[in-house]
Amino acid sequence: MSYLAWIDFDPEERRRAQALIDLFKQPEARDELGLSTIRDGIADLLFPGTSTIQTRLRYMLFIPWIYRDAHGRRGTQVERAHFAREAEFLLSEALLKGGEMVGVIGRDAGRGLKRLPSSVYWAGLATLGIRLMSGTQRSCLAFGPDSLNDRDMPIWSPRLPERPTDLYEETTFNLTFEEAEFLRDRIATRAHRSLFAELAGTAETFQEDWVWRLTHKAISKENREILRHAERFSTIMYGASLLYNVMLAERAKERPKAKMHPEAAGLFDEYEDGIRRWSDEMKALSFDDWDLKALFSLVGRTSHRLHERTRSFVIDWATIAIRNTQSIAKLPEARDLLRRRERSLKGPKARLVEDAPLDRWSGASGNNRLGFRWSMARGYLGELADAG
Repeated sequence: MSYLAWIDFDPEERRRAQALIDLFKQPEARDELGLSTIRDGIADLLFPGTSTIQTRLRYMLFIPWIYRDAHGRRGTQVERAHFAREAEFLLSEALLKGGEMVGVIGRDAGRGLKRLPSSVYWAGLATLGIRLMSGTQRSCLAFGPDSLNDRDMPIWSPRLPERPTDLYEETTFNLTFEEAEFLRDRIATRAHRSLFAELAGTAETFQEDWVWRLTHKAISKENREILRHAERFSTIMYGASLLYNVMLAERAKERPKAKMHPEAAGLFDEYEDGIRRWSDEMKALSFDDWDLKALFSLVGRTSHRLHERTRSFVIDWATIAIRNTQSIAKLPEARDLLRRRERSLKGPKARLVEDAPLDRWSGASGNNRLGFRWSMARGYLGELADAG
């Protein structure tokens, strides 16, 4: 990573670069136990318009600029779609030419990229009111300069800043002051009750590793309650993820007639140590008045639909974990619950039951703690604060 060597000479630039690096070091947990509905519901309440596959905030402007250019071209829908696709490739090249390395979508794949930035950001653009027209990217490009004049409703926010003239030649992810103000306005207007809006309004940067460790006075009582749920849900379900990996490592190292995972014994010890540390965390948290019904009600406010089986699994695990924190690694009841849950989700691909899927085990399955897109949002907040 020689391209980061220069940051040693500037503390502020070092902070910015480290924030970007951290963004890609802390991926959201792989959903091995079917928790995505609750995880994404909480994340949508806290940080509307974001997703784990987004990278940098200025793409929220790049995509409208590209599509607005495409709308201005006469010709067919297919021709406008070809222009937009080519412009996205040119954008990636322009970002690399501008010295950007972290967060450039298509940096390695080049023109072989399968999922373009417009696809990654399309839903978020609508959530934040930057894209006003509903529909797909393709349907959006049905409108050229003549047909747009006949429409009462604009496709893009009328306050969208003008694009830089050299966008397709050389550019960066650095936001101008005007661009940052536009994005803050969109967040404040369309996500006004969210933690995202509250923190964006401070124009500050944040260093906390976990979103529930935030103590800023701008955070409302409602969002503090969501953070309280987030911390407890993340912590208690982290224990399920650790035990799941303990069971996989245990099985991988003990099968007498099957290929053994080369690191299974070491992984088993590592995950057991993780459970011991998790037990200490559980003791430090209070679960006496934690209301799971209130958590499920929060998720119900979002577009995510919580299945009864997921609800039951979370209730059952929480009950077991709170009562048996110290002994959970060996508890048959806890192990049986995880085994049944995996089988119900994966069927013949369940690693705790079937040999072939276990042979393909990487050594880590969903063992990251749920972070609710905080790493992504923290990076965005830093980019807003650094604008100018």
